[in-house]
Amino acid sequence: MKRVAFPLLLGAVLVSPAALTVLPVSPTSPATPSEIAPVQAAPVSPVADAAAPIRLPHPLGDAFLLLPTACATTCPLVVVSHSRGMTADLSLTRPHLMALYGRLQNAGYAVLISNDAGPTTWGAPQALTYLGDMHARATRLFPFDGHTFNFGYSMGGLPALLTAYAGVYPVSGVMLLDAQVNLHDAWQGGNATFTADIAAAHGLRPADPLPPGRDPARDYPGAGAALPVLVAGSDADSAVSFARNGVALYTANTSPESRLLRLAGPHLGGTHFGPVLVDPMLDFLSRVRATQLAPAATEPARTP
Repeated sequence: MKRVAFPLLLGAVLVSPAALTVLPVSPTSPATPSEIAPVQAAPVSPVADAAAPIRLPHPLGDAFLLLPTACATTCPLVVVSHSRGMTADLSLTRPHLMALYGRLQNAGYAVLISNDAGPTTWGAPQALTYLGDMHARATRLFPFDGHTFNFGYSMGGLPALLTAYAGVYPVSGVMLLDAQVNLHDAWQGGNATFTADIAAAHGLRPADPLPPGRDPARDYPGAGAALPVLVAGSDADSAVSFARNGVALYTANTSPESRLLRLAGPHLGGTHFGPVLVDPMLDFLSRVRATQLAPAATEPARTP
């Protein structure tokens, strides 16, 4: 049986090669001590200008690469897909997001902040093409170790899963926060704003069925069942049903490394980006990397 974590609610305030631009950014504050002991990391070496985002220009919105603070010879990559209405450059102004990215950098991860081809693309093909391009560009700019993890929050859950399921680039695991992973649920859910967004992004009329390959919940039966996932969300979320999205995804997943993390409070609540998420996230990343780097063995039993 997979482990279901029930963390305490913490009250922290979270408030180019060619043509690459390095932007100054304020350093993040030291990480809050973990509730979950991290796996011991290998000795690391400093990386110059780790706090300065590298701009990756694109006609559909620039992406930004944050280098790890230190790197043990080679480093993994976390690709971030954003919520509805967010953009990559706007996310650089959000303290709660920058604090999360800083924790990842301090743990030895490069962070690619994707624009997902726009603020309301809902996992449409142009978002996946964009992500494939940016992933290829980003992994040439640091000593990449081959491990890519996707992190999608809210609407970003769709491209985070679809890039993995459709094989846009190899993905070692996916982390989801308050995430929409059932596009049909949003398309037919009665929210007029969501319906208009999806129609525009996917080129649909309101009565049209979703084209094949657009919905991770329906179009890839079994394709991602063994993919390690960390699914975090709240039953109090009134914007994205946790039961029909995150919980349903987790229930169908078979990876022994997958975890379900039940949070408290509303959609993208203030504490959802803090240690209550990031500590289990770092533990998940370390465990998946260790498992995938280990010699092939009999599939381990699920953690109760």
